[in-house]
Amino acid sequence: MRWVVNRLARAAVVRYANAGTPLLLMGIMWLYLWVFPWHGAYLADPHWGHNYAESLAFLCVGLAYLNRRFISDLLALLAASLVIPAALELLPHPVTAIAAAALGALIIVDMVMERGRKDDLGQPTDRRLVFWLKRHLMRFALLMLGHIALIYYLVRLPGSTYEQQLVTRVYDGMLIVLVILALMEGAVQRLWGVATTLWGFGWGMLSIVVALLLLAGQPETWVLLGLSLVLSALAGACLAISRRPAASTGEN
Repeated sequence: MRWVVNRLARAAVVRYANAGTPLLLMGIMWLYLWVFPWHGAYLADPHWGHNYAESLAFLCVGLAYLNRRFISDLLALLAASLVIPAALELLPHPVTAIAAAALGALIIVDMVMERGRKDDLGQPTDRRLVFWLKRHLMRFALLMLGHIALIYYLVRLPGSTYEQQLVTRVYDGMLIVLVILALMEGAVQRLWGVATTLWGFGWGMLSIVVALLLLAGQPETWVLLGLSLVLSALAGACLAISRRPAASTGEN
């Protein structure tokens, strides 16, 4: 039994202990808040409508990050690019939201279709081009997410827009660090003796918890905060179990 638990813990760490998991959780939680408890704020002030496309962009990038397939990465980049027309209100918010949701659905379909496949569907025949695209499509998508925070600090905050809350300032600042860590995962294996993937996962989960703590005055966020803490604790347990010596778990 301990051997099975150990293997499951190791598989979970290898598969999910990276920046993709907190990005996915950010998208899911952000979308939940704006679809349900905060939808009234959007109806009262349609400027908040950019949150739908942006949360779906995080969800799509997180899914693609975990899937690591060519088509998913391409779809995630398209979804992340929608944050520009959504933020600038170049298109109606329902249009960008529906488009992002459709891209997310296609990523899920791709995940199902490519499960267990050796080669990616839809990739070009040129191996050099494939190598370049598979290295950079996700990076471009991450940069699009990071630019949300940069625009906030360089444009919205100095311009005294309606987004002046402390939680927005803290979250966007932590997002910049998360994107940098995610971009480093393919090139830097370890930072200060710790795997870069673990840095990205840990910082991403910390970003979620800190943001929700700053929103603790709103009861609708309590369930999400509790879920984040539980997932963080489970991740810590999996990491601790996966680092046990093989002899202590009964493995040969």
